[in-house]
Amino acid sequence: MPLLLALHDGDAAAAAALEQAVWQLSESHWVFGTGLLVLTGVSPAYLSTHLTRALEAAGSPASLLVTPLAENASLDGLPPEGRDWAAAALAEG
Repeated sequence: MPLLLALHDGDAAAAAALEQAVWQLSESHWVFGTGLLVLTGVSPAYLSTHLTRALEAAGSPASLLVTPLAENASLDGLPPEGRDWAAAALAEG
């Protein structure tokens, strides 16, 4: 299953809307700052559309970028438990 990176520039309300929307597509995700790592079977385009609709419904507009992470992605900036989770997800994918 691919690991997708979703970045946004929204406020706390946008972040909450995004995390709630992610639960609808994936039980396995990691939130950090203004980003989410999402382990899901949907495409980046589908996730982007789903998250954009959630932002619109919440009245919290934000710019959004969704892209897959490659197995050789640098995870050094994440806290250890996030880095371990992401590395395991990438190894499975």
